[in-house]
Amino acid sequence: MSENSPLLRARHEIVFGLKLAAAMIAGALLLSFAHRQAWVDAEQVVRGHNVIIGLALAVFCNAMPKRMHGSPRTVQHATLAQAVGRVGGWAMTLAFLVWSALWAFAPQRLAGIGAMAAVGAGLAVMIGYTVWKCATWRTTKSH
Repeated sequence: MSENSPLLRARHEIVFGLKLAAAMIAGALLLSFAHRQAWVDAEQVVRGHNVIIGLALAVFCNAMPKRMHGSPRTVQHATLAQAVGRVGGWAMTLAFLVWSALWAFAPQRLAGIGAMAAVGAGLAVMIGYTVWKCATWRTTKSH
């Protein structure tokens, strides 16, 4: 099988997802065990789960630009897709790192609100950049 085979890429994606899921499940089980042993209270379990979720999503989003496959119609399409993928991946990676930091260190009420605001800001950056880049690409293409 060649390295660019769709079957090999699909296998790689599945293995990556399974590893990420296994890490999240292991973290959740450790937190549950610690709670049952009375090493941590319920609030720390909630915080721990949210930190794990945020870090797992940050890892996934960091890999997002590398996951974009397909045959672009032109070099310009490939350049546009690469730029949008990079900015989107980094915006969401940073958003989920902020999510994790807030759940780890901020008061719980602030963490809940701030984490949602961080993800919303990351989405706004990603969507805004995509719209801006596509609009400027279309205007330069028409000239």
